[in-house]
Amino acid sequence: MRKSTIGRVWVGGLVGIAGGVVAILAGTFLMLAYAGTWSGEPSNQQFTPTLGPFFWWMVTLISLGALATLAGAIAQLVAWIGALVNTYALADRTWFVVLLLAGVFGLVGLAIAGFVAMIVYLLIGPDSTAPAAARTLAVPPSVTLAPAS
Repeated sequence: MRKSTIGRVWVGGLVGIAGGVVAILAGTFLMLAYAGTWSGEPSNQQFTPTLGPFFWWMVTLISLGALATLAGAIAQLVAWIGALVNTYALADRTWFVVLLLAGVFGLVGLAIAGFVAMIVYLLIGPDSTAPAAARTLAVPPSVTLAPAS
């Protein structure tokens, strides 16, 4: 998978997660505000939903938000696996090890590690599908300050 494709899939997953979270929050707040009644004392509030069309639209919105969040998370996982495959093909496996460890840390609860590693990889990481000349850093020729005789 090309690095540009990995970047598009990863950003698409990020957009899916963000959109899903916004839909979940909007549906929940709208449901609690307009699809039922609150009763009880201030220290013991209870919400009783009114099972009308608006309530079911909010349940649908929350469910679609959850599906969008799940799809975004799957897209990010696919992009991470694509980045691992891409960096494994390189002769130097440093990027592969860094992405693997950061991704595993991200999967077990330290999500910021995987997030930061993918951003750094997408900004400055190598692409094994690029031609070999493009993967090596261009070294400028040495400059001679003394005139040649």
